[in-house]
Amino acid sequence: MRNENIKRLAFVSAFVAIVLSFSGIVWGQQFQGAIYTSAGDGSVVNQNIYSNKSDVYLNGGPQNQNGPGLPDGTYYFQVTTPSGDLLSTDNAVCRQIKVVGGVISGADTLAAGLCAHPNGLFNPNNGSTPVQLMPFSDTTNAGGEYKVWLIRQATSTTISTLDPRVINFTNNNSKTDNFKVAAPTPTPDPCNVPNPPPDCNPDQGVVLSGHKFYDANANAVDNNEAPVAGITIVINWIDTAGSHTGTATTGIDGNWTFGPIPTGSTYTVYELVPCVDDNADLVCDAGHYWVQTAPVPDSQNFQGYNGTANTNVTGLNFGDICFGPASGGYTLGYWSNKNGEKVMTNGGPNGVDQTVYPATVGTGMNGDLLFLRNLNLKGSTGSNFDPTGYTQFRTWLLNGNAVNMSYMLSVQLSATSLDVRHKFLYDAQIVDARTVCNSAGTCLGFNSIGSIRQGADTSLNNFSYTISGDPHRQSQELLKNFLDSVNNNRLPFASVQPCAVFYPPPPPPPTPTPTPTP
Repeated sequence: MRNENIKRLAFVSAFVAIVLSFSGIVWGQQFQGAIYTSAGDGSVVNQNIYSNKSDVYLNGGPQNQNGPGLPDGTYYFQVTTPSGDLLSTDNAVCRQIKVVGGVISGADTLAAGLCAHPNGLFNPNNGSTPVQLMPFSDTTNAGGEYKVWLIRQATSTTISTLDPRVINFTNNNSKTDNFKVAAPTPTPDPCNVPNPPPDCNPDQGVVLSGHKFYDANANAVDNNEAPVAGITIVINWIDTAGSHTGTATTGIDGNWTFGPIPTGSTYTVYELVPCVDDNADLVCDAGHYWVQTAPVPDSQNFQGYNGTANTNVTGLNFGDICFGPASGGYTLGYWSNKNGEKVMTNGGPNGVDQTVYPATVGTGMNGDLLFLRNLNLKGSTGSNFDPTGYTQFRTWLLNGNAVNMSYMLSVQLSATSLDVRHKFLYDAQIVDARTVCNSAGTCLGFNSIGSIRQGADTSLNNFSYTISGDPHRQSQELLKNFLDSVNNNRLPFASVQPCAVFYPPPPPPPTPTPTPTP
């Protein structure tokens, strides 16, 4: 494909395109309001310089009460070079966001499905929820600069049929902001320098090195994620003199180096997984914990590296994620009592409108019921359940049972979906579901709330009546168990940022027993 096919186009394409939906705003001159990049917690970073791609979130709207807001509606975003070469690597439909109340209010995950970008944290100062910009390729700009575009949907906004990543639009339908991502610090190779020291002679030694990253999405892949410092790496090696053990510690850039060890040595490398000491009492906290995700365990359940040290070895990388107690889930009982009814009627706790997921279905009780009707909810006989009133919804919710597993899955899905819609929970939240199993002994691992919600909705669309003996019943039971546990806050939630690294001090040596005097 020619390069110009992946550039931002400032005119309506002559070829056939997919016309996007748009709101009722009158389009013409450039719209008001500002966009900017921020950290995942909504705080603005000075000079728009970030350490990693995963740190960059799109934000927008007033940062204070005096600033102008963005027009409400659905928008698209993209990352380019400053000259306009497209760097966003996923399809345009995956890059949809909502603006509600003049501020960016999270990804339009209902429209984008599983390809949606993760949301950051809700910022109570201005009501915004930033959206992560990854994935995007490295810029070719000599200064390391990127440009993010916020593009409103209009009649002149289209998606290319030649390349679904490309959005065609006019300049007056866009806002931009520039940012930089610092180049990652390469793993140092002490032997790859002019006049290397004598111990870099291949006949005398080999250097081992690697990197430690915070695997925020628990996918065992380093997507330019945050480095983790202070992790202990253990190196065992065997040479002609016998067996040896040494350690290295990851630096602030996450990198570690060890050696040299004699050429031809056989080695094993693994990390000491830390714990968390939230109470500052020098004891590992049972409520928070780290889990190693990369490298994945081998057939012997070993999570490390081994080999023969013939040349310098790089890429011995480790990934971890940390978890803590869950909060925010509300159960079937909540959504069927007066508290849940009040939230559905008023749009949020204490009447504060939090129904920004998605705003297109409206707010209040009618918006919530329409939101639920957009799901593939089922009743006891497998028929579609499309609630038009709260009393009808409450009765259906309270009568949920697992005779038809699709019915029980539906009621749990409705509760989780209302939790997400009202921003008690978030689709991007990673959950430790390794203990969630069905009756066949199949268990889940690390999953996001959004992926399980989407999987449940798809399963209900395909299999509406799963009574005893149905081959799809067990898979629905697994999804139901996950949603039930999330609604009851029984599963640990992952932290967006790395937890503190803590290794408990070694126990004191035992006091020697005095030898009795004869």
